[in-house]
Amino acid sequence: MTTKKNSKFLKEIQKENDFYKSIIENNSFYIIKTDLEGKYTYLNPFFCQMLSLKAEDWIGKESMDLIIPEDHQTCINSVTACFASPGESHWVILRKPIATGIISTQWEFKMLTDDKGQFSEILCIGHDITSLVLRQEELQKLVGISADQNKRLVNFTYIVSHNIRSHVANIIGIININNMDADMEDKTALELINVSTKSLDETIHNLNEIISIQSNTNIPFKKINIQTEISRIVESISILVSNAGTSINYLFDFDEQLHTNASYFESIILNLITNSLKYKSPDLDLIINIDVSSEEEYKVITFKDNGLGIDLKKYGDRLFGMYNTFNGNSDAGGMGLFIIKTQIEAMKGKIKIESEVGAGTCFRIYFNENTIKQDQILPEL
Repeated sequence: MTTKKNSKFLKEIQKENDFYKSIIENNSFYIIKTDLEGKYTYLNPFFCQMLSLKAEDWIGKESMDLIIPEDHQTCINSVTACFASPGESHWVILRKPIATGIISTQWEFKMLTDDKGQFSEILCIGHDITSLVLRQEELQKLVGISADQNKRLVNFTYIVSHNIRSHVANIIGIININNMDADMEDKTALELINVSTKSLDETIHNLNEIISIQSNTNIPFKKINIQTEISRIVESISILVSNAGTSINYLFDFDEQLHTNASYFESIILNLITNSLKYKSPDLDLIINIDVSSEEEYKVITFKDNGLGIDLKKYGDRLFGMYNTFNGNSDAGGMGLFIIKTQIEAMKGKIKIESEVGAGTCFRIYFNENTIKQDQILPEL
């Protein structure tokens, strides 16, 4: 009688075990177990199917071998947490290599104990979250694009304010000189105003290009002759330059060319020149040396003056911030260097500065032509 009862009891246990085994082996979750050293003791069929492996080939092997190396420490930290808090579940995201690439998986780690309450195995239950991770990455990319477009819109406002104001200041300067200088012919003044007006028209044309791409993430680029373009910009503010007794020396070949955004390039050069004008030494005529070189993937424009210079030890960490000024100049608005840095970074470039008080300032503008896509290059007229 007792034997029949035991037999019936064992059958019920076996039936229950088969039921739970069926659930484990036929659901869409990854279920594995490892010993305390991290070696596989069980891999359910779904896990084996997704990773294209056989359970018998992996029993006793290191579980780390099925995790990409960059995630090993993350896994170790989770296992360590299991030992520290054995009664709790510990969650972790791990990436695993498969035939078609890498999948992202989320796991629940939990310590198992034997009949004596001793640690025996670690149970790991996971599922595929690759689609969620990809959607999150896409969302982050869209957020980045939106932030970049907003940054360009703000930047555009600064361009309008600064570039147009420089041209207007030059025209006002011409009119004032004409009123004060009886020997200056009206024809000469009109010629100077004509030059400034044409440059102002070019500025507005370039700014219209920026407006047209606010809904597009691609900044338009075109090939320019560097010296010709800088000379045009200098001529557009010729009165401001000549009033400071400025000499501009081109230390590079005339045929040097650059793929760049015309509006950004104009704004960068205008800011550098007007910055030098604001901070010229009162005891010296202003000298600006401009050179062009290549460095790795960059074409570098070096812009060096003999002005007052900047104390980089004191102001270096705030140099490119918005509204920051450093020499007490009443004409300084603290926007020039901020605009330059914003524009050059929008073109995937960078800017460096060397300066010493009383010894002038040297800016190095790095233009990265390698990152320009073909569809961003405007056709030559």
